[in-house]
This record gives sequence, structure tokens and C-alpha cells, in this order.
Amino acid sequence: MKDLVNKFIANLHVFLALYGMYGLYVLYDEHLIAVEVIQTQFPQVEAEIVTTQKKIKEIADYIKKTDEYKARVEGVAKNIEEVQKQLPHEINDTHILSFLNTEMTALNIKDPNLVPGKEEPSTYFISKEYTLKAKGTFLQFLILLERIGNATRIYNVKSLKLIVNTEGKKGRFQIVSGEGTIQAFRYNPDFKVDRGFDKIESMK
Repeated sequence: MKDLVNKFIANLHVFLALYGMYGLYVLYDEHLIAVEVIQTQFPQVEAEIVTTQKKIKEIADYIKKTDEYKARVEGVAKNIEEVQKQLPHEINDTHILSFLNTEMTALNIKDPNLVPGKEEPSTYFISKEYTLKAKGTFLQFLILLERIGNATRIYNVKSLKLIVNTEGKKGRFQIVSGEGTIQAFRYNPDFKVDRGFDKIESMK
């Protein structure tokens, strides 16, 4: 019995070596299985990487286009605001009526009658209409329109109706009765261009 124990002890290192090798084999086998599992997942992982890269590029392109859009919108908005600020800050009936009456008097347009209306707010500006009634020739009214168009202040001839007058002619020119509406404008301090950037930011 003692000899058997001594032999076992003497060969213990062999058993330990064999056990260690078995353990290494088990670990190696498990490693191979793990590697095989990972390799089977490679195609899916690569596909996900490609999809993710595509999404990243799309997001980058969207951000770039958004920045370009914001720059264009800002430029247009500033142009609108600059043009808007060129409008007068008030509508002075005395000055406007004086200008129109002076032009009609200079053109010898008869029976001028101008009636101011009420101010009407619009998106970019505030307008005021002046109702015009007078008598003259087609040429006189044509020149009047040209002078209104060339005035320092911005006016708009909203409407003009010319009716042949029963009084006949002035020399070789036919007399007409004119009825129209002329608009004057002023700056609207409450207006500000909506850039729409808040909506874009909320979409991100």
C-alpha cells in the first residue's frame, strides 16, 4: 500500500499536467465556440454599421441643408425688414393732400376732391386710402399717374375709373370724370419677419 502511495506521489506531476492540459483543451474549445458565434454575427454587425453610417451621413446632410436654408431665410428676412424700414414712420394727411392738389393744379385738372380714409394694417405695412374725384383730359390723368409714380414717397393707385364727361371737349381733347383710390403707406412697427427657425429646431 505504501508503495502504491509512493508511486502515486511520484507520478502526481503527470496527473497534474494531464489535468492542466484537459483544462486548457476545455478552455480552447469554449474559445473556438465563442469565436464561431462571433463570426456568425459579423454579417449582421457589418450591415448595422453600414446602416448607421448611412444615417449619420443623412443627418450630416440634413444639418448642412438646414444651415444653408437658415442663411437664405435670414438674408431674405433682413432684405424685407430693410425695405420695410424705408417706409415713412407716419402718414401726414396735410402733406399728402398738398402734394396731390399741387400736382393736379399744375396740370390744370378741374374740381379736385380728395377724401382721406382710415388706416388699415397689413402684414408689412400700414396703408391709408385717399378717394379722388376730378375732371380733366385723358392726357392730364396719365401725366398725374406718372408724377404719382415718380414721387419721393411710395404711392399705389389702387383704382382709377375714367368716364367721358357730357361737357364735351377741351380744345381737341375729350373731358373725362375721374374717380380713383390712391394708397399711401407707413412703417408697421409691430411686424417682424418670422424666420421659422423654431419650427426647424423642433423637428431635430
